[in-house]
Amino acid sequence: MNMATQRNRATKRGQPNEGMMTRYTTMFLFLAVLAVPVMARAGEADDLQRQIDYLKQTTNDLERQDDQKAVATEIAMMRSWLDNAWTLRSQEKYEEVRIVLDRCEAQANMVRQLLTASELAAQADAKEKEVKRARGQLDRTKKALENAKIQKARLEGRV
Repeated sequence: MNMATQRNRATKRGQPNEGMMTRYTTMFLFLAVLAVPVMARAGEADDLQRQIDYLKQTTNDLERQDDQKAVATEIAMMRSWLDNAWTLRSQEKYEEVRIVLDRCEAQANMVRQLLTASELAAQADAKEKEVKRARGQLDRTKKALENAKIQKARLEGRV
């Protein structure tokens, strides 16, 4: 045997052969394919949990904004739906969770609109009270002016 052949055999002994590499690659790919759906489900569950947590925080914020307690029942309903979504998430019924979360987002938008309408109605009531107060003051002033004119006419008639 010449030196080049001996070196070739020595390097091949230390390295895995091509058939062994193909086997390792196939096993790795097979395990990766099996792991992807599990990782996707875990990622999906985490995403749904983040959405539920976000909507719970949104519910808390909306409740803080509701000074007049105009939307208390809508907020309570939203909390109930979020509890339901959490239960469905723990049961891995992800499609149903998405449906409930969509409903909660629509409810949150409706609550925002109701809060805005409630605030505007309160502002309108305050302005109506101010107008009523101003009209009352105007009527009293008119009456006082009329009384002053009558008083003046009486005094001028005597003099």
